[in-house]
Amino acid sequence: MRENAASAANWVLIAFVVQVAAAFSPTLLGETAELVLLAASYLMNGWAAWRLRCFVALGASVIGCVLTVLLPNGTNPAWVGNMLVNLLFLLIYLPMQRGFDQKFCALDASEQTLRIGRTWSLFTLVQRGASMMGFLPLFVGQAELSAAQGAYTTLFTVQVVLEMVALLAAIVSYIWMVRYLWRARTLLKEQVEE
Repeated sequence: MRENAASAANWVLIAFVVQVAAAFSPTLLGETAELVLLAASYLMNGWAAWRLRCFVALGASVIGCVLTVLLPNGTNPAWVGNMLVNLLFLLIYLPMQRGFDQKFCALDASEQTLRIGRTWSLFTLVQRGASMMGFLPLFVGQAELSAAQGAYTTLFTVQVVLEMVALLAAIVSYIWMVRYLWRARTLLKEQVEE
């Protein structure tokens, strides 16, 4: 089981790299490449969830892959698509982080290791929550209205703040995610070898 968990950590890390590549691929390789890479990242997360026996994350990964293939416009930053994508990633990452924590507790891992995982979860929640709120229909057209008035509207200011919070939380979340998963793969692999 620890071998499966170590493998799951590797797959989540690879899926993250593919997800980042998907974000940059529309300008470099076209929209089709973005969809293929995004679907592949969902499948990799799904395989990791299966290895970790996180069935909620597995279900969210499968749904994400199917929606990416069948409804490519669902990945556009319209508010419904944005909410759906953010919810899917919450349902992928949070249960898997909990699954890794359970493995760490069984190994009597250090409190510092568990704290890294909790920090990843917390900032993932902040990132995805701020991102979802920033795309609510309430904020539609605020940029254009601000430009027409020559001054920022209150709603546009709130939207910008939410987007900044989401961006900063994403940076922190992904740094802690990589640290945590790297530690997971190392510790769990060492246990398997012993």
